[in-house]
Amino acid sequence: MRRLLANRLLVVPLVLLTLGLISGFWLIRPPAAENIAHDPASLEALREHWRQGDLIILVRHAERCDRSSAPCLSAPEGITVRAQAAAQELGRHFRVLGIADSDIFSSPQVRAEQTAASMFGQTPNQQEWLSNCRGSMLNQARQHKAPHRNLILVTHSECIEDLEATVSISRSETPGYASSLFLINDGQTPPKLLGYLDADQWAAVAPIR
Repeated sequence: MRRLLANRLLVVPLVLLTLGLISGFWLIRPPAAENIAHDPASLEALREHWRQGDLIILVRHAERCDRSSAPCLSAPEGITVRAQAAAQELGRHFRVLGIADSDIFSSPQVRAEQTAASMFGQTPNQQEWLSNCRGSMLNQARQHKAPHRNLILVTHSECIEDLEATVSISRSETPGYASSLFLINDGQTPPKLLGYLDADQWAAVAPIR
């Protein structure tokens, strides 16, 4: 009886310790990047920072053909035909916000180059660091950001995740095809993530009329 009681007395602290460790993990876990499609305040902040030219926007390339059963636009390492249509529509949303005061770069990989060309109707300025980005994405993006000009970067999921990790942001899922991540970088305050939009959510901030 005494042994049983002693065992029970040992179990209680162990349970409490385990619960404390779990709670501590959730308290120190980096916050997740937020989807801003249904947050009016964040959407208005996006529009205002866009007007000020304070944003770095990371766009993941559209659907890659070598991981799809859909027809390829051209080379297997590029995007699909339906992805081209999706990228063209995404580009129309960007133009609603206005891209005259924006710099547009893409990864040299075919899927990123085709996505950027489909979005903006021209061959993009290709940058190797938008493909080989491990540990350097945030610094490279900030170095290429001109004052009062938005910087649009068509890149890859691992590069988006690299930037998120640098600013201590976690995301439970891989960024979706043609999704956009918005980083506020005004040159006066530390860079801050505003959030992200999936490709089909752009009507919330820049509806096509």
